[in-house]
Amino acid sequence: MLFNWQVKDVCVVFEWWHIHTATGLFLSCLVIFGIAAGYEYLRAKSSALDQAWHIKKYDGSDDEGDGLLSRATVTPPKLTKRQELMRSVLYAILVAISFWLMLVFMTYNGYLMIAVVLGAGFGHYVFGQGHLTASRSIQCH
Repeated sequence: MLFNWQVKDVCVVFEWWHIHTATGLFLSCLVIFGIAAGYEYLRAKSSALDQAWHIKKYDGSDDEGDGLLSRATVTPPKLTKRQELMRSVLYAILVAISFWLMLVFMTYNGYLMIAVVLGAGFGHYVFGQGHLTASRSIQCH
């Protein structure tokens, strides 16, 4: 594969997503932009959920000690099975989207690559306000 700026005859990951026109490329870039921004939205929501569950568990679930050191030595309570399931499902969705965006990037089509980068940047700017850091774990983009 070589880096390219092709407008026609571009295949986006799936055989059925084959671009034949400039309009098709433009629409595909919009869809990819939206998916990348949506990924950042889901990542922010996942982070906010984790923070809410963590804060909720610490803000009143422990009535035994009111001293300054009591909360520092208490181990965090475990999440419910439902919460763990929700976290795992969200994580799996994030990993799947991330790998898919990596495959789009690996088409080496400049237009599609720009759509991924701009969508991720836009999503991080709009949805990540106070919820996201620039650090990553397994996510690919």
